[in-house]
Amino acid sequence: MITSLTLLNASELERVEDRIKELRTHWIPRGAEPANFFTFGAASYLDDPAEYPRTAAALNPILSDAFSWLYERLLDFLSKRLRAPATFAPGLGLPGFHIWLTPAIFIRPEASIHFDLQYLRAWPSLEGADLKRPLSFTMAIRLPRRGGGLNVWDVAYDRYLNFREQTGARLQPKDITLLVERLRHPYTPGGMALHSGHLLHQIGEIDEVWPGDERITLQGHALFAGGEWRLYW
Repeated sequence: MITSLTLLNASELERVEDRIKELRTHWIPRGAEPANFFTFGAASYLDDPAEYPRTAAALNPILSDAFSWLYERLLDFLSKRLRAPATFAPGLGLPGFHIWLTPAIFIRPEASIHFDLQYLRAWPSLEGADLKRPLSFTMAIRLPRRGGGLNVWDVAYDRYLNFREQTGARLQPKDITLLVERLRHPYTPGGMALHSGHLLHQIGEIDEVWPGDERITLQGHALFAGGEWRLYW
């Protein structure tokens, strides 16, 4: 359901975290003020589709310059794992970072329950892209003392659509969670968690947040098109 493989060691994670924080002026505040949740990079699921290309154009060079070695490692890792070339999707945002400061870290299961369908907002043309097997990935850079992870339900997007069609029910993804057992995939710092974005999921809550806790993750998606896995966020 979810594959997790080690990508970075402890010293490399510290290097990434330090660089993210050195570039704090480029973080984008998300949500209500005072902001405690940020992205560093254009996020297609959050940004207005009209603004997303401009945000990506502004932040991609900064991310590329600061994390060139990380992106090279990521492309090599995914190319080998997926047995096909991995590249960055032209014109879209590079994989970027979620940054949750202490007050924003979930201690209750209140995060959005969803399928990753952001390609419908961001992808310039879906022609030629394989929408049956999208990819989403997360790598924890820093986690709260009580850890972190992903809540998942063994329900695929096509199964959800078929159920809605056959029953005629106006179900939302969260309604399905009343029928299917919730599973938990814990994150490990430096571990790359790979899954189909069409798996029903939610950012996992933790039972307690300590002062100074932070949750920083590398985030991205990919579609297979033209014989390549094309990465974006």
